[in-house]
Amino acid sequence: MLSLDELYKRSPYAIQHIGFNLYAGILHHKRYGTNFKKIKSHIDSTEHYSSDEIKEYQYQKLMKILLHSYESVPFYRRKYSEIGIHPEDIKSLEDMENIPLITKEDIKKYPNEFISERFKKSSLVHGHTSGTTGAPLNLYWDEHTSVFNNALDWRQKSWGGITIGDKIAVFLGRTIVSPSKKSPPFWQLDRFHNMMWFSSFHLSDDHIDSILNTMKEFSPKAIEGYPSTISIIAKYALIRKIKIKVQSVFTSSEPLLDNQKSVIEEAFSCEVFDFYGMAERVVFATQCAKEHNYHLNFELAYNEIVSSDGNVMKPGERGYVVGTSLTNYAMPLIRYRTNDISSISEEKCSCGIEMDILDSVATKEEDIIVTKDGKMISSSALTHPFKPITTIVKSQVVQTSLENITIKVVCGEGFSNSDISNLVRSFKDRVGHDMNVEVVVVEDIPRTENGKFRWLISKVKLPI
Repeated sequence: MLSLDELYKRSPYAIQHIGFNLYAGILHHKRYGTNFKKIKSHIDSTEHYSSDEIKEYQYQKLMKILLHSYESVPFYRRKYSEIGIHPEDIKSLEDMENIPLITKEDIKKYPNEFISERFKKSSLVHGHTSGTTGAPLNLYWDEHTSVFNNALDWRQKSWGGITIGDKIAVFLGRTIVSPSKKSPPFWQLDRFHNMMWFSSFHLSDDHIDSILNTMKEFSPKAIEGYPSTISIIAKYALIRKIKIKVQSVFTSSEPLLDNQKSVIEEAFSCEVFDFYGMAERVVFATQCAKEHNYHLNFELAYNEIVSSDGNVMKPGERGYVVGTSLTNYAMPLIRYRTNDISSISEEKCSCGIEMDILDSVATKEEDIIVTKDGKMISSSALTHPFKPITTIVKSQVVQTSLENITIKVVCGEGFSNSDISNLVRSFKDRVGHDMNVEVVVVEDIPRTENGKFRWLISKVKLPI
């Protein structure tokens, strides 16, 4: 039986448009649930809290979710009982360092033990991590967290001068039309959110004019998406001398490079606002309009920086980003240590917002695949084929030439030939079935000399 994704890709465009907007309607209902206005009003009131008010807010929220986790989440109940700690032992934010860190490996090992017994799994929102450094994590949120996340997203957009209902052009990794489609349209209008979603799999000389002209006709007030993808659009706009002026561009999911920021600002005569977050919902950092510092949205998570041996670092000292969810009671992550490196600044921002500032984040390096017909596809748009395959421990994509791609995988228990077939088919759906895609099983995938893990390595020069 065909999956819904496969059925969508094979359907005529008119049917796709109906299906796309049905799905958009479902998302709109989830993101703008009955509590959206209340939550939005709440975070509007907390936005200008003083440092002392922020600390008190976070402590009260921490105590509630710690007690909830101890009482209803099997992993924490067992873990804390073993080491003899109780939520009531936490008398201040500083006492949080007495609670053990958790990692992605803990969640992989005990996936069901992290879900609260007070929730039915079937009622929760299900998501995944990207899976670029290993098997994707299965994650669950309650509806409140989804709505809360959406409200914070609109906080960021408001800092960029965008309000609910403004037109937004979107360039993300979702399959908007079949990647093998040869003629326009390469976009879908989301009537529920007033967004025009463009395919990130049709960025080539052959298709770019139709994309740019449709963007110009749509006349968005903002653009949202991966920085690597939007910078390609920006370069083409400059080359084609097509002027599209927007107020703001919002980037996420990849590190925003200085050269990308410059070309985007030049092409669209706008400001660029970057966002740093993750699927686990344990950090949410957004740039302000005055200094473009990354402000940690304290209502969603309590954040710390720790050393490799788990010691809490002082402001200004770099270490691993750690986050504790303050909203997700369905699958609370308590002191979740990420693999991202950063520091919390010693300084406060001159914009007047007293939220902590997260300094630049060192994450995985990004690259771009170039297909035989000249399309350029960002690595973030290529993570989707890996998400359903939970038997892959680690993976790496290497493009050695215009025709050849090798996918290296470290396989776990249960990995089979059908997993290879599904991965190759889904990957070719995105890069083209005329590409040679080979899956090679390896024992390990080494990091670079500076300790970074490159998930995508392309040896092909970009055509622009």
